[in-house]
Amino acid sequence: MALTSSLTSGQRAQRKLLVTAAAWGTPDQTTGERPNKQILGARTEDSSIEFNPDINTTTDIRGNTYTDVEKTEPQQTLDPSYILGGSGLHDYLTEAVLKNDIDAYNQRFDIYVITVWLVNGTPVTTSGSEDGKFYTVKHKNCSIFPTSIGGSTYVSMPLEVHFSNDIVEGTVDKIADDFEFSKASA
Repeated sequence: MALTSSLTSGQRAQRKLLVTAAAWGTPDQTTGERPNKQILGARTEDSSIEFNPDINTTTDIRGNTYTDVEKTEPQQTLDPSYILGGSGLHDYLTEAVLKNDIDAYNQRFDIYVITVWLVNGTPVTTSGSEDGKFYTVKHKNCSIFPTSIGGSTYVSMPLEVHFSNDIVEGTVDKIADDFEFSKASA
């Protein structure tokens, strides 16, 4: 599945159009989808996916320099990440971090990176149609680590999201916590 941008020439994609979502819980036996889902980033002002490439640069005997990317280790930091009512993810992680239950966040999540290009407020898919299908890559068996918990006025639990690179391409039907992921056909 190739991504086709619906942005007009020179139009910049707004940051809110790149969405990260997490899913956790025991995967469904039939679909493999996890039952609990949440879009990340509420009240977080700035967050980027860092690819963290492992780069190998060598210079041969003729003086030519070659750079190879061996692998990437994508991660995203959400700081602040305030504890908000109705956030099942924060409830799950708070219990895990306070009990020091490291197994509760090691490779227990599927992470979805959803591209949403909006034109005049109308959802437009990667194919340019208005059927509400948004190009998505799903990273299976990822980890989300709380880095601390506390704050001054409100409680925050900054998070590090570590992507697995075990990727499945597909689409989601909407930008909401109850989205449905459909795997791309081969």
